[in-house]
Amino acid sequence: MRDEPKKRVKIRIFTLLVFFYLGFIGIALRTYQLQVIEAPRLQALARQQYVRKFALKSPRGVIYDRNRSELAVNRRGYSIARTEKLKDPQGVASKLAPLLGMDRERLARKLGENENFVWLSRQVSEEQGEAVKVLGLEGIAVLPEERRFYPGGEILGQILGFTGLDGEGLEGLEKYYERELRGRPRYLTVERDNRGALMMFSEDEDKTDQPASLVLTIDQALQHLAEQKVKDAVLAHGAKRGCLLAMDPRRGNILALAIYPYFNPNYYSNYRGRDWRVWPLTEVYEPGSTFKVITFASAIEEGRLKPEDKINCENGNYVINGDTIHDMHNYDILSAADVLAKSSNIGAAKVAERLGSELFRNHILQFGFGQKTGIDFPADAKGLVRPLRQWYPITLRTIGFGQGISVTPLQMLVALSAIANGGELVRPFLAEKLVYADGSEHILNRPLATRRVISQQTSEKMKELLVRVVTEGTGKNAAIPGYTVAGKTGTAQKARSGYAGYEPGKWVCSFMGFAPAEDPKLAMIVLIDEPRTDYATGGLIAAPVFQEVMKYALTTMSILPDAISIEQFPGLALNRPAAANGLRMAAVNSLEPGIVPDFKGLDLKQALNLSLQLGLEPKLLGSGWVIEQDPAPGSAAGDNITLRLSEKRI
Repeated sequence: MRDEPKKRVKIRIFTLLVFFYLGFIGIALRTYQLQVIEAPRLQALARQQYVRKFALKSPRGVIYDRNRSELAVNRRGYSIARTEKLKDPQGVASKLAPLLGMDRERLARKLGENENFVWLSRQVSEEQGEAVKVLGLEGIAVLPEERRFYPGGEILGQILGFTGLDGEGLEGLEKYYERELRGRPRYLTVERDNRGALMMFSEDEDKTDQPASLVLTIDQALQHLAEQKVKDAVLAHGAKRGCLLAMDPRRGNILALAIYPYFNPNYYSNYRGRDWRVWPLTEVYEPGSTFKVITFASAIEEGRLKPEDKINCENGNYVINGDTIHDMHNYDILSAADVLAKSSNIGAAKVAERLGSELFRNHILQFGFGQKTGIDFPADAKGLVRPLRQWYPITLRTIGFGQGISVTPLQMLVALSAIANGGELVRPFLAEKLVYADGSEHILNRPLATRRVISQQTSEKMKELLVRVVTEGTGKNAAIPGYTVAGKTGTAQKARSGYAGYEPGKWVCSFMGFAPAEDPKLAMIVLIDEPRTDYATGGLIAAPVFQEVMKYALTTMSILPDAISIEQFPGLALNRPAAANGLRMAAVNSLEPGIVPDFKGLDLKQALNLSLQLGLEPKLLGSGWVIEQDPAPGSAAGDNITLRLSEKRI
């Protein structure tokens, strides 16, 4: 019995030892967990209490036009931050608010926030940043931070897009090529002591992964002129808006994409969201008579139509199953060529009848309608080509003249380019290549023909028909003396949004064409939306814009016009032989040998021809009439001459 207490004591001691060892093992395991397994996480948590990193906007790559003119650049700026808690937020706010253009009470609230680091104002100007530096306020840091700037202001505004406060591309090409333009972000490291006071801050200086610069296919000079001419047309006719797109029909590179009303990305927050949109790529419309080009090309390709075929245009009224198609003018029997030149809806409807719904729809899809163009831009609308089950007997006929189908202006330009280039559908693009800091380059987009949509023979026949539209038909206002222009007018009623039928008195006036017709170098479409005039037709409103911009483009691209007679230069006699390039020059009288004549007062075409007859290579700046020249009149003639032109005649 006496051994029983001893036994119980031993059991208790053993139990205590077991608990002790288990506790020791638990402590050891927990120590191992904290010091080894979870050490990185805990160290990071501890570091967060006294070290914080803030992303700074990296300098983005520059955006250039095709001639390396700057379209989007970086400018030195500053951001202002509060880096430690302040004793007198109201007093500091009184000093800072006038410099930063901020409300004093709002600024005081930000200065008094409980956070250790607070941004006060991002991307202020260099002048503002320097002024804050001069104050030398404790706890207020002036941090260098690049800001995006668009030197052209409104030029190409919607297409370039813009960046946000953190330097991220939010719209347009800035967004589409964000990964290439942004480079690697830089960081600001802020360290504090155990009381939360700022000890130091440093900026990440790693130069790896530098951003690339972007070279566009856009010609800034052509873009500027196009924007101005579209604006003039919109204002002159009280229209809602307008656009112009110009593209090399063989390569697919976009040379101009003008939109009015304008948008200035330097002040993007002052605009509404719809003002940012590139609606020629993202919004659809019913193309009207410009779509007759697709109808005719499809019928000729299928052997269902010849230019000389006679078509009964029913004296302006054509009834099908109770529906009536009207023409603006009453025509009886017209040749197919005249149907297109005079833009007869009834004639186009009868051409569509020759194709039938299924075959016609197949050709429409082949031309790229109802699908994205593939352009390098964040938005690219498909348009609407209804399935065959939704085609009624009248649908085939109305689509023949451009009603009952929805397209974008870009889709129309791409389809027209296929007719201009011999029959191949090309993919449009806005950016050509990337250029890196070391001078190396990376090609982003090359000419790409996605498929053949018509034969070379059909293309040539369509060129002849479209030239006739300009020389004899509704497109006379698009004619350019010295050049052969092909094109088609369009005057389309605006479909009601969300409802059947059309808006009374609302029209979309357009013209699309290319030149020179025999060897097209440029295709272009002009669209003026909702002009408020009594003469709202594509031939009267859109064609003149096309004519002015195309004339400028052809001369600046050094595409020579046909020869003209010396009689067009009254009072001038020339002394030098005809220029090269196969130009057919008239015989000329002689001036004083080797002396430059006075070009002032000549229009663009006259100045171009005169300089070529003199054997001078002209550099033309602007459009209209010559107001300045270099060399001056009476100087010794060399090999070149620079002529500055103005829309205002002297």
